[in-house]
Amino acid sequence: MSTVNPRVRAVLFDLDGTLADTAPDLVGCVQEVMRAQGRRPPPFNTLRAYVSRGVRGLISAGFGEEFIKGEEYPRVQRQCLKLYSARLAERSRLFPGMRRVLDELARRRLRWGVVTNKPEYLTRPLLKALRLEEECAVTVGGDTTAHTKPHPEPMLYAARRLTLDTANCVMLGDDPRDAQAAAAAGMASLAAGWGYFPPGEDLHAWGAADVLESPEDLLTWIDQQGAAPNIN
Repeated sequence: MSTVNPRVRAVLFDLDGTLADTAPDLVGCVQEVMRAQGRRPPPFNTLRAYVSRGVRGLISAGFGEEFIKGEEYPRVQRQCLKLYSARLAERSRLFPGMRRVLDELARRRLRWGVVTNKPEYLTRPLLKALRLEEECAVTVGGDTTAHTKPHPEPMLYAARRLTLDTANCVMLGDDPRDAQAAAAAGMASLAAGWGYFPPGEDLHAWGAADVLESPEDLLTWIDQQGAAPNIN
């Protein structure tokens, strides 16, 4: 049995590609906009790898990197965001096993929150649609603070809202920016091996404490570290 200590008292999740499988809705919107412009969109699995990079990353993967620098980009970005806002959770779901993990965190009285670069106007309605709004202890969107990941400010803000030291939090994400932001904030991080990243990406190179293969592995990792339930 692992020694009980106060190291892990809260878990912070990235949203897209870590907590929830949002690729069907996000990729579908970009593909639809491309088709409307007479373009042939890349296959779903090709674009899925770039979902964690946001709409800008998806547009770049679909239209090409040079398109981002052109005058048409702002209009296409608005079209994609407008379309996505109307169908935030038509096909988005928690990743398999994640519901059980959240229930187990609650049973252990370990709080959890979301730290994402997705803006709040999209993040909060999505969490509500997924029926997570009430149990999520803190929500940090891409516009909640002055900076986004990989800057540490979103992590520091989340820890303050939870009234915890960053050393008592762990960040779970599927992008190197999650690990970078956590490290800069003095927080441990874990890499979500089920998330969105390009083929051949070396998750072990991100500097995370461990690479998890499934959401349930989070519970095993916490057991190995030791954890203490929140008393406040």
